Amino acid sequence: MSAIPVKQAILTVALVIITTLVVTLAVPFLSFESQCALASSRSAAAEYKDAKAAYQRLAASSRLRKYRKNWIRVINRFRKVYLAHPDDPDIAPKALFMMARCYSGLYGYSRRLSDIQEAVERYQVLVERFPLSRLADDALYEIGQIYKMTGRPSSAIAAWKKILRDYPNGSHARFARQRLARMGVKIEKRPGQVSSAQSKPKRKKEEPRKKVAAGGKKKIAVIKDIRYWSDKDYTRVVIHASAPVSIKQGELPADKKRGLPKRFYLDLSPAYKKIGLPEYIKIDNGLLRSVRAAQFKPKTVRVVFDLRKTEKTKVFYLDDPFRIVTDAFGAHYAKKKCSVKPLAETKAGSKTKSPIPRKGKLSLAQQLGLCVRTIVVDAGHGGKDPGARGPHGTREKDVVLQIAKRLARILKKQLGCRVIMTRRSDRYLPLTQRTAIANANKADLFISIHANAAPTRRLRGVETYFLNFALDEDAMRVAARENATSRKRIGQLRSILNDILKNSKVNESSRLARKVQYSLIKTLRARYKNIRNLGVKQAPFFVLIGARMPSILVETSFISNPQEERRLRSPAYQDAIARGIARGVIQYIQETQLAYKR
Repeated sequence: MSAIPVKQAILTVALVIITTLVVTLAVPFLSFESQCALASSRSAAAEYKDAKAAYQRLAASSRLRKYRKNWIRVINRFRKVYLAHPDDPDIAPKALFMMARCYSGLYGYSRRLSDIQEAVERYQVLVERFPLSRLADDALYEIGQIYKMTGRPSSAIAAWKKILRDYPNGSHARFARQRLARMGVKIEKRPGQVSSAQSKPKRKKEEPRKKVAAGGKKKIAVIKDIRYWSDKDYTRVVIHASAPVSIKQGELPADKKRGLPKRFYLDLSPAYKKIGLPEYIKIDNGLLRSVRAAQFKPKTVRVVFDLRKTEKTKVFYLDDPFRIVTDAFGAHYAKKKCSVKPLAETKAGSKTKSPIPRKGKLSLAQQLGLCVRTIVVDAGHGGKDPGARGPHGTREKDVVLQIAKRLARILKKQLGCRVIMTRRSDRYLPLTQRTAIANANKADLFISIHANAAPTRRLRGVETYFLNFALDEDAMRVAARENATSRKRIGQLRSILNDILKNSKVNESSRLARKVQYSLIKTLRARYKNIRNLGVKQAPFFVLIGARMPSILVETSFISNPQEERRLRSPAYQDAIARGIARGVIQYIQETQLAYKR
């Protein structure tokens, strides 16, 4: 062997050693943020890998696949990964995709439509939140497959067409084109449309044209269901649609010859009426005779309300999923005689101390001396909606139900008023029905009980909300979780709230929230350490929209925090929360009465 190759080998080894030493020594000097990012990335990847391994074990075992609990256990593992890393552009889409795949697999055994709908929703969230992910076109393809399987060919075609429009070079464009061809759908190439073989620079020229085409065409919705909740002086009708629609209102005079009463109608477009949706829904409760739905025009569904003694109607919409809510009120809805009733005495025999109202302008309720005869207590979530889960598996829906029951007992005993609970057991209630219960019973106060959650386990504390626009990022996050919707959709609530807040009880709700928050913190701190006061905040909670009385939402503690999770499971802590809220309500009422007496 010559000397030259030996020298080259020695130099090569020396360079490798030097490079290794430089990299090793440089790592401790990386910025804290860089090290955290690397650790977070590794953690997210490791958590997803573990969840994926659990899925593979489930998929490989025919015995495990038979039981629903095994599917839900795996789904929850992927959900935990997503909630911990919701903005990770690599891990979050994968977790959503696998949740959807698991729900779809579960449907094969359960045949529950709710399971396949859960799959579709996860795929849709993936496409909406991560449109640039390599899994976006995969999700759209799977959505089309599900719609085709469940007898909705038009929706399947729309999903596959979206692939060709938005992801022409994606991995599923060819399959989408084949599916459309089998269904006899002619795919027309737009002028200048590029093929998958063309280079990226040429494709960029088509992007402005694609955006114009996508924005110029509005998705046609399907009117899927119409539900109502009714009382003799109040009725709420909720129309469920698969996508947003424009709403046109109108009135029709009574037609005695045809036996038709005075009518109020909504024209929803562009929309189709779902096959099988009843054309006639009988209500016959004194306010409304019936509700009728028909395909008025090729792309317009008309919903007609046959009126009886309706004095006023109010229409608004909610998003995710899209719903049109119509409230009908009778002439005597708001007319209720009320005398100011003194509060019950405490066990010690003396009356509870009445707070002196602050100097300045009194609220309308204070000026009128309105009393509280009916309070509605709402235990959040329930049934198929478990709410947030703690690190040790505690479910929000369980702890808030216990707190709500305790609060109802205390309020009834202390105030001697009627207390109504939206649910007394583990059952599911739509958000719109909760407020409808309060409106139908002419409640004076509406209190919704929840437990908070956050991606990090460090967050703790208690906060109380009233309905208004969110002013900070944390309030947006909490509202998004409780509404089960995205921040983008919450941003669209401004147009809804602009109309609703004109007649809502914002000032009274704010005052009630302050009283409850102050009293709750004071009660908990008397017995427990590390109680953090997060204050009174405002946010657009769906459960509060449409309430015609002062209404608040109490986030009792963070179920995602291990210490607060343990406390929330404790009957003593639940009782302390209930007593704190009740004392705040009592102070609110006493302040109103004191203003009246003056």
